[in-house]
Amino acid sequence: MAVMVFRPRVDWWVWAVGCFALTAIVVIGMVFPWWLTILYGVAIMSGLALGMVGIWYAIEDKNIVVYQFFRPHPYPIAKIKEIRYNYSVLAAPALSFHRLSIKFTDRSVLKSSMPLDIAPKDMDGFVKRVLEINPDIVVKPRASK
Repeated sequence: MAVMVFRPRVDWWVWAVGCFALTAIVVIGMVFPWWLTILYGVAIMSGLALGMVGIWYAIEDKNIVVYQFFRPHPYPIAKIKEIRYNYSVLAAPALSFHRLSIKFTDRSVLKSSMPLDIAPKDMDGFVKRVLEINPDIVVKPRASK
């Protein structure tokens, strides 16, 4: 079976954090020596870049694999109970507040009762692909505003 990769959805606030970091680097450059500014700039911008390119999602065989900082975390699709479209600001491997909350039947999958929140760019395609593997999953649509 082919691996399907889903890039993350990136909201405006991620770009705002990047602009703020660039502004902070320029201000640091006005106060500190040039070599210290370059050192801080490289450290800050590489951290942001790793955060932005180091998160993606894949569906491999019967697993959802969440890559966070290039480290894979597999979750079995067979143990998914519910997928809910939501808007959440909780910490998660996501670059958007528009997310999918995935609840599992077995608490030991995440070692927590909290759902897994992810934010693929193509949410509907992601849900469709997961439902092809496990059609017993309950999908809760977006709440109307």
